[in-house]
Amino acid sequence: MAQRGGCMLNGCLAVLTTALVLVLFGVWRLSTAPGRADDRARHMMQESVDRSRDRLSRAAGDGALLGTEIDRSLGVGRGDEPEVRRRGRRVTVTSRFAHQGSGWYAAPVHGCYRFEVVPASAPPPVSVHELPYAACGEPVPPPAPRSPAAVAADVVVELRAALARDGFLAVQRAEVWQTYGIHLADQKVTDGRLTDLVLLDAGTNEQVCYEFRARRDTDTVTSEQSTVDDCRRFQREREKQAEDEERALLDASSAAIVRRLDHAVADGTLTDAELRRALAMQQTDEGRELVGYPSPVAVPVSVERSPAEVVVFARVNPLDTHGVALGCYEFRAHLTKHSVTRRRTAGTECFA
Repeated sequence: MAQRGGCMLNGCLAVLTTALVLVLFGVWRLSTAPGRADDRARHMMQESVDRSRDRLSRAAGDGALLGTEIDRSLGVGRGDEPEVRRRGRRVTVTSRFAHQGSGWYAAPVHGCYRFEVVPASAPPPVSVHELPYAACGEPVPPPAPRSPAAVAADVVVELRAALARDGFLAVQRAEVWQTYGIHLADQKVTDGRLTDLVLLDAGTNEQVCYEFRARRDTDTVTSEQSTVDDCRRFQREREKQAEDEERALLDASSAAIVRRLDHAVADGTLTDAELRRALAMQQTDEGRELVGYPSPVAVPVSVERSPAEVVVFARVNPLDTHGVALGCYEFRAHLTKHSVTRRRTAGTECFA
């Protein structure tokens, strides 16, 4: 019995010891978690710094380092403008970096780094130095943001290089369109010329419109400031073209309905049966009749009769199902004149 009691005591001690070790391990993990999270965050921030260094080197490999290239290399966003100094060919960029650690206990880490590079004909080395974070503090007064005109000048240089490299396709896909503060509103190619309508940030909640024109015959790129509203003119042109195409589709349908109604009122009457037959015209699929389900060109919504005329409001579809449009038309049968007129309405009579 004594031996059995000793085994039980030893077993209990082993369990308690194991539990104590686990508790101590858990306490240690919790107490060191913030430090580990901080180390991971600093490691991620350092990787971001290294990527920025490599991107700056590649950007400076064509003999120049533009402001737009610096912004993309550093991943600049709102309020993150770096300090850029140019002395001769040497470019010095000072920028803040930050990374948020994972976990509720993790605090963000910050750093201030200075990059120095001399652009060359091949990717040059970029020196990186970490500075006290105060060196990246907001100067007094804060530097003015780059003017839209200065940004536009950089865009011209980048687009000119893209045009020389691979024509319009390279311009349309140029890296400059990924730069913070540069918003490509629209593009259009006409007669050997590519026009880019671009909105450039010009301060808090302000933008200006620039038009960049690349010409294939002369391999040139030019820019001109315009109004913000002008940056939407291609969109308006497309909307106008779509409206014209829709109107043409529906006018063709309504004209076909009028011809059927004209035939019906040739004798000065328009019975309900004749009206139904005139409006029973079915849509086709590329000229072929549809089989299996009705698809009328015109769906009457209301019919008003008087001794002299019959007025029909109807929803009108294109003659072919491949056309996408829908409109409201008034068909007015003048019984005494043996004629029919039509007009497109605002739609309230059909879609109220």
